[in-house]
Amino acid sequence: MSPAVLELRIHGVNNTPPDAMLALPDHAVEQFRGDRFGSFWRPRPDRLADVPADHPGQVPAGVRREAYSWGGMARSSPGVPGSGVPSVLANALGRIGWALLLPFGLANVAYWSRKLPDDSVPSTRRMAWWNAGRGAASTRLFGLGLTVLLVLAVCEVAIDVYAVQCSLPGTTCKRLPDFLDVLGDPARHVRVLAASAVPVLLLLGLLALTSLSRSRYEMTSVRTPHRRAGVMLSRASMWEGSPRIRRLTRLHLSAGCCVVVLATSTQVWQHVFFLVLSVLAAGVLAVVMARVVVTATDCPDVPSTEQGGLWSWLLMISSVIVLVAHGFGLYAIAPVFDGPLWLTTWGPPAVTVALLGSVLAAWSWRRNDANGPLVLLVLFVACMVATHWVPLAWIGAAVFGGALAWRARPRAGDEWQAWRGAGPGVLLGLSLVSSVMMATVLVLTFRGWVGTGLRAPVFYSWFSAAFAVALVPLVLLVLLQALVLLSRLITPAVLDGEGEALVVRARHVVAVTHRAENVAGVLSVLGVLALLLTCYLTFASPDWGQSSAVTWVVGKGDWVTGLAGIAVIGSFVGAGMLTNRRPLGLLWDLMCFLPRTAHPFAPPCYAERAVPEIADRSREFLDESPDHRVVLSAHSLGAVLAVAALYALPDGYLRRVQLLTYGVQLRPYFGRIFPELLGPAVLGTPPVRAGAMFSCDPWRREPGEVPERGLASLLGPSWINLWRRTDYLGFPVHGWEDNDLDRRANETDGSPDKVETHGDYHLCAAYRDAFTELVSLDLNRSPDRGRGGDGNLERS
Repeated sequence: MSPAVLELRIHGVNNTPPDAMLALPDHAVEQFRGDRFGSFWRPRPDRLADVPADHPGQVPAGVRREAYSWGGMARSSPGVPGSGVPSVLANALGRIGWALLLPFGLANVAYWSRKLPDDSVPSTRRMAWWNAGRGAASTRLFGLGLTVLLVLAVCEVAIDVYAVQCSLPGTTCKRLPDFLDVLGDPARHVRVLAASAVPVLLLLGLLALTSLSRSRYEMTSVRTPHRRAGVMLSRASMWEGSPRIRRLTRLHLSAGCCVVVLATSTQVWQHVFFLVLSVLAAGVLAVVMARVVVTATDCPDVPSTEQGGLWSWLLMISSVIVLVAHGFGLYAIAPVFDGPLWLTTWGPPAVTVALLGSVLAAWSWRRNDANGPLVLLVLFVACMVATHWVPLAWIGAAVFGGALAWRARPRAGDEWQAWRGAGPGVLLGLSLVSSVMMATVLVLTFRGWVGTGLRAPVFYSWFSAAFAVALVPLVLLVLLQALVLLSRLITPAVLDGEGEALVVRARHVVAVTHRAENVAGVLSVLGVLALLLTCYLTFASPDWGQSSAVTWVVGKGDWVTGLAGIAVIGSFVGAGMLTNRRPLGLLWDLMCFLPRTAHPFAPPCYAERAVPEIADRSREFLDESPDHRVVLSAHSLGAVLAVAALYALPDGYLRRVQLLTYGVQLRPYFGRIFPELLGPAVLGTPPVRAGAMFSCDPWRREPGEVPERGLASLLGPSWINLWRRTDYLGFPVHGWEDNDLDRRANETDGSPDKVETHGDYHLCAAYRDAFTELVSLDLNRSPDRGRGGDGNLERS
């Protein structure tokens, strides 16, 4: 007789291997489905006989235990086999490519933190076709701006510094390695022509990097889920991102080609051929921007009948034709380049100012503020750029920027959302700061490495100095937190009841990590202030900017940037080179859960394959018999996949699926950052404030009211969550007070010198008790205890 219960274990951010998930030696488990990216594993029956009856790896009678491993999708990256120079170089470039995707991924996260349209609430308000859902179009334009910033930085390095300046008298430059220096020492216009291919090749490399992953990671479920009102996760379009991403990819490639043409053609616009090319490239770029705005309506949260595939193809073909004509013109006409490129000097600060305006406007997006932001944004950008000619224009920029900030002031109810409702602005700010930081590291590090007597745009030097100064308050905040923590560790203060000194100290250390939201908000604001100061100094060039004190800070900022360059190379190229592991794996896991919408070069979404696979495996087992049930056992970020898979199930399956979560971030992180995706109304849990910055217990705060709908109401006693105070990434789902949903797991395993933190929940007694309780429930009775209803989210 086949087992009636499927226990499907799903790992979290630590990428626990299948044998560890099943609590067995690696030779005692086998893969029965999938590939090296996503796979299902089970114990080998012939090996279970050797496992003691009380061993955690022993499977109870009537239970089929499996493990789903999705870490290969989020953590591994395509690599070139071999140990020779070409393969090592290709893998190094691939890891640098993953580093360049970081700002794009953050912009994509910001898209999903917007206030998404709620189809469960009747509304007579008609949203604008080009921006249905506040910030949909703006976020995609922001992503296009990030691409332009990257292309401009690469043009500065390849064309301006190496092709132009290194061929001028009075400069000393290093030659490229012999296997890359295939042109020798050609004429300057030929150097410019060859260097113009570098940014285009970079974009194609990023496209290849993300496309290889997308072809392996993204898939479509074979059955359509039951759509539930107010739940974005239940929409089939949520996990079908490839068509819209292909369209957006073509638009970004078109924009990149146009920027490459403009970088050099505007420098020699006196020649009629290059003047015409400049006009054509600028025109195509303008149309690309318009199409990015229009195609913002093809996102999963915004239904659309817009068919922009033909437009994207026409624009890409047009931009390629202009690029090819530009190349032939450079070779045939042989124009003279005798100084720094105008566009790579003034383009980055101009684009950054525009993106800064978007960041300031995004602070109020979640308030659905329909009037004013676009006008204020345009006026802010105009005044900031005007300071180059009229120094007092900075007053207007301060006024309009302050007006944007005032519109984002916290209001009643915002405490239940991340960063008091400013989540999109905070995340876009982090995205922009990281993008400019990478461009600065690239330009200044390359300039220092390649030779002497070279000039780089002052924008990058100003940013390195301004950001170094802006980091001082953050460093002081961290030091203050460290001092407060130290005082509480010397004589352990009571936190969450009595306990052994080692456990109480661990609770205090964990409490510091639970303040991550506050620290990220401070970092974003400081970075935005640094960018504002950078743009002002670049455009206005005030006299005080030439003082000895400021010059000293700029010199130290360049030194800090050099260290950052070494850190970037060491982190993204050196670490894990042999295994092709992606850098910053935890951050990648978080970013890759969300479908790509804001930027086509964002890290591929593993959930587009993982969620359908989990849902399909559950359906497959449930279809074998009406008496079968599935227990989704999910750790950490795996709980987000499990919740998404539950909502991806067709109607009628949810009654026979139970949920056992542990070490999860559903309520205080995902629920606050993405209220419409995983907020209280979707999870059925009470709202929660952010962890207090300096209080001993950051979570001793009154929660909000429990919503009358959501997953907790649907599942009732069929959902149990385990957590412990010593878990730096694990939280209760309902609240810190005693409740029916959350259970405390042991903080020690009996060892006097070890404290349990984020792992090994499935090995503790609390897990076995919770699992036993779940499988003993009678699923024929109503699972909601009268709190919800019949499989819908609304109260019945």
